[in-house]
Amino acid sequence: MRRSIAAVAALLALGSAPAAAALLGPTPYLSQADSPFNPASFANFYLEDFEDAALNTPGLSVNPANACITGDGGGCPFIGSIDSVGNGGNPALGHSLFGSNFEILFNAAALGGKLPTAAGVVWTDGGNPIRFEAFDQNNVSLGVLMGDHADGSFSGTTAEDRFYGATNAGGISRLLISNPGATEIDHIQYGIAAAVGVVPEPASWALMLGGIGLAGAALRVRRRPAAIA
Repeated sequence: MRRSIAAVAALLALGSAPAAAALLGPTPYLSQADSPFNPASFANFYLEDFEDAALNTPGLSVNPANACITGDGGGCPFIGSIDSVGNGGNPALGHSLFGSNFEILFNAAALGGKLPTAAGVVWTDGGNPIRFEAFDQNNVSLGVLMGDHADGSFSGTTAEDRFYGATNAGGISRLLISNPGATEIDHIQYGIAAAVGVVPEPASWALMLGGIGLAGAALRVRRRPAAIA
């Protein structure tokens, strides 16, 4: 009986411990195969690659509002994509998002009431230094990553492209990514983790512990030898 109570107490301590958050990157990225996120491991996973010349993935918005999508039909006042993911170094192919000081926001209401538990973005062009920051469900910073991988070329080079991301079991509300001057990003991706079991609330744990205690007491009463007359 003591072992059972000790085991439940250990589970209680484990269930009440806060889940750790993590920052990911900057890591080289040429296609979604280079992402640290496996879509199959999420209940819902989204990828905004801008290849339809629009930003229209559920629960996603980006500031500044005047950011333009590069490539044919994207709205930027120049021809070419400069450095879209998957363009093979050809600035005339693909689409990406062009602007500066990007704020990437996630809307829980549009995502079934949940914020992403993993989110990231690919920096594809701009200058050094590059700064990335992620925020949790309470808009508290999860930390900052700095990058220094810009190659100084604006001709579609892809060796400088890097993934920046974060994970947090409680949710991610927004991302920031920027560098001095203009910035180009692509492959905004985010997912909601699949449920792996429900951790009981503290009140439920208390009821369980109390029930186990009563069961143990009843068991001891049953095992008590009968009195001899």
